[in-house]
Amino acid sequence: MLFQTPEFLVFLVIVVSFFAIARTGRWRKFVLVLASCIFYMWWSPSFIILLLVPMLVDFNVARWLAREESPARRRGLLAISIVANLGLLGFFKYYVFFLQNLLSLIHLAGANAQWRTPDIALPIGISFYTFERLSYTIDVYRRAAPPTRSALDFSLFITFFPRLIAGPIVRASDFLPQLHRRTALHFDLGIFFLLLSGLMKKVIVADNLSPFVEQVFSSPAVWPSVVIWLAAIAFAIQIYCDFSGYSEMAIGLGRIFGLELPKNFNRPYFSSSPSDFWRRWHISLSTWLRDYVYVSLGGNRGGTASTYRNLMLTMLIGGFWHGASWNFVLWGFLHGCALVFHRMVRSAERIATSPLRRRIGHVFSVALMQYWVLLCWIPFRIRDSSAMLTALRKFVVPDGNFEIASLGLGRMSIFSTSLLMLTFLTIHAFSNWKGDLDARFARASMPTIAAIGIAAGVIFVTMWPLSQAPFIYFQF
Repeated sequence: MLFQTPEFLVFLVIVVSFFAIARTGRWRKFVLVLASCIFYMWWSPSFIILLLVPMLVDFNVARWLAREESPARRRGLLAISIVANLGLLGFFKYYVFFLQNLLSLIHLAGANAQWRTPDIALPIGISFYTFERLSYTIDVYRRAAPPTRSALDFSLFITFFPRLIAGPIVRASDFLPQLHRRTALHFDLGIFFLLLSGLMKKVIVADNLSPFVEQVFSSPAVWPSVVIWLAAIAFAIQIYCDFSGYSEMAIGLGRIFGLELPKNFNRPYFSSSPSDFWRRWHISLSTWLRDYVYVSLGGNRGGTASTYRNLMLTMLIGGFWHGASWNFVLWGFLHGCALVFHRMVRSAERIATSPLRRRIGHVFSVALMQYWVLLCWIPFRIRDSSAMLTALRKFVVPDGNFEIASLGLGRMSIFSTSLLMLTFLTIHAFSNWKGDLDARFARASMPTIAAIGIAAGVIFVTMWPLSQAPFIYFQF
């Protein structure tokens, strides 16, 4: 059930209706939990077991952790939660990957082993809600947050449907306290703008760029460097609009029910360094990796070499979290290298003292960082190693061939794609000018709102794609 489909609109109207009819906060929470379970079962009813059974384990483990004083027993209880959650994630997401790589290693050793790898369906959203459950039990173990006594509240924290499938990754310490106040329906112009802008990012920008990206990256050998560059930029915009569009709609839907979800993006393509990029891109994941992986490994407390090791391991884990494929590990490795290199040379940034030099240095840093981000998106997008290396070579070493009219893309495809990307980059540049656009829209005059609504309607009618594509991060 995709956010942009008519069936989701019907689903939302029904949920809002029952939520409004419910008289007490407890019944309203029950409505949201039931609706969230139905939403999740829309893809595969049997997978609801993987959502609910570990939830019961973590709810009880957290309560036992709060009462237990013995360090050994507390570590044992935490291990139960970690093994239960990562065990399920490992089986469904990585078991086949490890079997296939083990078979490849056996063949490299000269043995002639053969076995059939099972076909295991990946439960949708499992990476997201696994991290949310882990953060809860780890926070209780660290005594950074108290456990909730309400099974209903904890169920709503785990299942809340707007962010269940693709985030943002929510912390219990941020979400559960909101359930202590009276829940009520909300709808204002700011919420409307979040839903509208998220839908436009996903459907109008991401889905319309998708065919161009697919055509080029499915066979990069036949395209010149200029087209590879255009495809890399197009994919960077596609994945941002796809994922941030989902996040904005999730935040807007949460606000309808009086629940605030964390901001997940902050103009990442204007970041000036690797660390700045990860403060802006997929913020809920990057902060999770920082707090529960990097800090647990020792952070920057063990000296320079240990810090570099911890940064690299954190990014490798972050890459592997995205999928059971070596291209995601490579993507994480490349970003890890950038973080380590930036930390090594960070002191050089203080050399420029004059305002002009600092401004020039900032522009250069932004351009260099975006070049690296674009390069990293290529192994993220292309899983075939041969095609990936071809695209990387053409991206890094231009071939000087600018003849694209006869290559089969067509001038209109190049023109429309470039125009769409230019429009996005313009909006992206001014999206945080004088505050968030949703807040500014909420204060806009009625003529301005009417003009934006009419323009959005025309854009949706003329540019709505023929087929509905699932959100990219659903696969993670």
